[in-house]
Amino acid sequence: MKTYDEKHIKNVVLIGGAKSGKTTLAETMLFEAGILNRRGSVEDKNTVSDYHDIEHDRQNSVYATSMHTEWRGYKINIIDTPGLDDFMGEIVSSMKVADTCVLLINAQQGVEVSTELIWNYADQFRKPVILAINQLDHPKANFEMALDSIKKSFGAPAILMQYPVNQGEGFDSIIDLLKMTMYKFPKEGGKPEKLPIPKEEMENATALHNELVEKAAENDEELMELYFEKGSLDEDELRKGLKIGMVKHEVFPVFCLSAKTIWAVAGSWALSTMWLLQP
Repeated sequence: MKTYDEKHIKNVVLIGGAKSGKTTLAETMLFEAGILNRRGSVEDKNTVSDYHDIEHDRQNSVYATSMHTEWRGYKINIIDTPGLDDFMGEIVSSMKVADTCVLLINAQQGVEVSTELIWNYADQFRKPVILAINQLDHPKANFEMALDSIKKSFGAPAILMQYPVNQGEGFDSIIDLLKMTMYKFPKEGGKPEKLPIPKEEMENATALHNELVEKAAENDEELMELYFEKGSLDEDELRKGLKIGMVKHEVFPVFCLSAKTIWAVAGSWALSTMWLLQP
């Protein structure tokens, strides 16, 4: 069995309200990483993390479940937690060992009461948090409403990293504000196609990218000086500034995805884990 030193073991804890998609996201992460050759589903009662009879009956996670994969020489432990506050003990104990928490937000509901209860512990423990607006392929998905609820609940530290071009049943494209690129995901799975940002999206994307640059710069004096000197920051500088902010619990990057759809989660999984693995 391969051994890892402590610097190469990272714990990613999935948190969020019931039905926000944590178990489905964990299943897709394992599939995308090659650990599974077939994805299960909550409805079919055959996911890796929900394997107890009570979880099958309720179709909800009751226990925190640890899974793992490897990524670029790191062992990544993925911990799927319940979403109901009845099982807060499982959620809290998992967050205590987290390097980073991924807080899932249901795109149909936005931030819910249960989301805020769980968030209070992540805030108390000062854990780095990635926010993920999930289920953007649902017919009733409302990204703007979900993002607005995030801004109202978590304030200025919540900063957009990407946004959907076509939410709803046809969801297959996002604008990445870090790389200033549009990604279009094939419906049959596989790597996304990199495309120029459409003209009709450029003004909005540029404004949001500038907000991202300002948020990254304000976390480090050296980066702030570079920003004043150049008027912008390159991708590596952005990553550095955002990571510093995450560690200080002053930046919460917001991603968008569909946990049920492989093509939509692959990019977000890679983007999410990169924050953990920066030196």
